Amino acid sequence: VTGSFSRSAVSNSTGAVSQFAGIVTAAIMLATLLFLTPLFYYLPKYVLAAIVTSSVIPLVAIAEAKKLYRVKRADWFLWVVAFLGTLFLGVLPGIAVAVCLSLV
Repeated sequence: VTGSFSRSAVSNSTGAVSQFAGIVTAAIMLATLLFLTPLFYYLPKYVLAAIVTSSVIPLVAIAEAKKLYRVKRADWFLWVVAFLGTLFLGVLPGIAVAVCLSLV
């Protein structure tokens, strides 16, 4: 819907269809930050990473990759490069590598 990739993933998985979902999410996040932050202090970082990862996994379009592999292998290769680039280098550098390769 809007915002970061993981927040969009959560909105997508909960069925959000409008920008109002962003306002509701912002209000819940504000309340969480104001009142529940002490409860998260001792939570290990890998648990928080697992929460984010589990919400992002449905956004990886494996079916689209299979379709690209059958239709146009060059586009499939760029999909794989963008996926691996964002996974290992970060969002901006990964997409930049894929864009640069697509211009070649």
